Amino acid sequence: MMRCAHMDDDGKCQGKYRGFMCIKEKCRSDETKKCNWSTEEGFYCHKFNRFECIGLENCGTLTDYMNFIRLRREKGHSSS
Repeated sequence: MMRCAHMDDDGKCQGKYRGFMCIKEKCRSDETKKCNWSTEEGFYCHKFNRFECIGLENCGTLTDYMNFIRLRREKGHSSS
């Protein structure tokens, strides 16, 4: 039997699908690797001391980090 770290004793999800029954193998919440530099919730990056984790694949250097943030903001502003 699969045991999810986010499943409570009643079988309900306390992670991405909080409040719903655990969907076990169908769950896609853990597809991306957790970053060792971020807080558990992903709100803070200890590597660059910034309030956002952008994922391991995007944060090689501080320049990479800042470029990712800038491009995402530009994309967000252009789509509105």
